[in-house]
Amino acid sequence: MHHNIIKDTINLDKNAREQVQALKLEKENLGEAIKQESTKLQKQYKEEIKHTLKETKASLEKEVHLKQESELLSYDKTLVDIQKQYEANKDAWIEEIYKECIK
Repeated sequence: MHHNIIKDTINLDKNAREQVQALKLEKENLGEAIKQESTKLQKQYKEEIKHTLKETKASLEKEVHLKQESELLSYDKTLVDIQKQYEANKDAWIEEIYKECIK
């Protein structure tokens, strides 16, 4: 019976020492693991930021394009209105300018 207790104690001690050694190795490599994880996260965040910027840029370009089209239509409509007003009032305006110049 003492033999089993001694054998069990030796095995438990051996297992504990192996676990301690494994933890020491893990502790020694922790700095490198943190550095690798940090690099991985930085790369991941950069990719996410690039993707977000790309989407935002596309959205803004679409918005600008739509606004340009809207403003161009508004400009064309205003130009047509001005041309109609000019054609309708051209003779009267020329007459007024002529009368003012003669005075």
